[in-house]
Amino acid sequence: KERITEKLQQLENTTSHKGNDTMANYDFKENMSIGDIIIAKKGRKEYIGYGIVTSDYYYDRTRTDYNKCRNVDWKKKGIWSAENNDIVLKTLTDITNYKEYVESLIKLIGIGEMEIEYLQTNYNAPINQILYGPPGTGKTYNTVLEAAKIITCNESIIYEDALEVFKSNLDNQIEFITFHQNYSYEDFIQGLRPDTENGNALTFEKKDGVFKRIADRALKNLEASKNPSTSKKEFQLVFNEYIQPLIDGEIEEIQVSMKKTSYWITDISNKNISFRKNSGGTGHTLSLATLEKMYEQENTGEIQGLSSYYQPLLEVLLKLGKSDTTVKVERKNYVIIIDEINRANISRVFGELITLIEEDKRSDGEIPMKVTLPSGDKFIVPSNLYIIGTMNTSDRSVGHIDYAIRRRFAFIDVLPKVLEGDKFELDIFKQVSALFIKNFDEYVQNNTVELKLSEHLSEEFRPEDVWLGHSYFISDKVDFSLKKKYEIVPILKEYVKDGILKQSAMSIINAL
Repeated sequence: KERITEKLQQLENTTSHKGNDTMANYDFKENMSIGDIIIAKKGRKEYIGYGIVTSDYYYDRTRTDYNKCRNVDWKKKGIWSAENNDIVLKTLTDITNYKEYVESLIKLIGIGEMEIEYLQTNYNAPINQILYGPPGTGKTYNTVLEAAKIITCNESIIYEDALEVFKSNLDNQIEFITFHQNYSYEDFIQGLRPDTENGNALTFEKKDGVFKRIADRALKNLEASKNPSTSKKEFQLVFNEYIQPLIDGEIEEIQVSMKKTSYWITDISNKNISFRKNSGGTGHTLSLATLEKMYEQENTGEIQGLSSYYQPLLEVLLKLGKSDTTVKVERKNYVIIIDEINRANISRVFGELITLIEEDKRSDGEIPMKVTLPSGDKFIVPSNLYIIGTMNTSDRSVGHIDYAIRRRFAFIDVLPKVLEGDKFELDIFKQVSALFIKNFDEYVQNNTVELKLSEHLSEEFRPEDVWLGHSYFISDKVDFSLKKKYEIVPILKEYVKDGILKQSAMSIINAL
């Protein structure tokens, strides 16, 4: 804010504090959100309409004035005279907490119930979060609910509906992966993989990892939501239409005209386009994946060497794929769920993401950072991509998260719950809990009391880090005696073996 003030004073050659103008600039960029209701005013006596913010902040260099922009879906335009009191003088005012004033404007202008409901259900989640706790507390279960809240912006969505949202958006707006000790940067971001469809020759191709794939989808949506553009058919439809005569055998080759000469497409595989040059040279190929990426970006990017062959083909496909219809793209949220996030070497897997996932380093942050990957590709983490991890606090078989990662995530405790109903084995739950809590009945009556270390727990552990979760004590379809024998007792004995529980706990474990 101080920097904004200094710049305004410099631009206007004044010593005035510029407090209101500073706040207007700051709120417009940082605090205004998609889904907020905007009421436009004229002077101090008239309202002239309302709409809903549909984009994040962006700076439009093509405009001569008012370069700082947000897209708004204007719902109603007109003139409504202010009743009783003058309108506030400030250029931009957040009136959310002035309940009576808001209600009077809703009545005066006629703001629709749909817009009000959307505003009330808007959900603000941490951009990076880790659900952590002992085994069996429902961490993975809760990632489904949290992802659905983020996707729908509805904090009150019930689990059954959330599960449907999760299923329908998996591999599109949602990705789910599980880390393990062999998980690598190449699996997560980008690496080279052998091309198994290239005959007898051993070649390697660049392969995007799961994080980069969903980040690219999210960034494409984010940029499209800011800049409505003419609609375009999907690449595969356009390309299939273009090569259909060759596939059907109507022609033997497709001629692609260049500036001074031509080349001829002779064959299509799952990954490559084979062509011969005008000079008669054969055995040349273009990558379908690269061509598709160019089609989406509408340029050849920074590719070298073969750009003169890609360019004319790209122009033909863009001409076939475009229409005169302008499409307004809705901004969406994307979520990647990383189960067991602490089971991999996170510093190695994340690489430059350790910096890029910070909110202010993302595409719409204060200092957006774009890096060059080892392949030469440019990469930035979009502001509409959320990361949800799960972490088992009792797992000592793998390395823990270091501070560089820890400070970039919000850590959310997921603790055991005392459930009600016939399916929950409360008596056994009490016996097991006695290993970790001295006065369990007091805890049940008032679960805000301090969890007290029992004589059986090693001093370096918190009870809530290792206390078995409630899912171990739910006997729905499985005989509970089998769960106790093959799940509960073995993990408690493992705690003793690992030094989490002292040897004195064995008498209670054997009594179960």
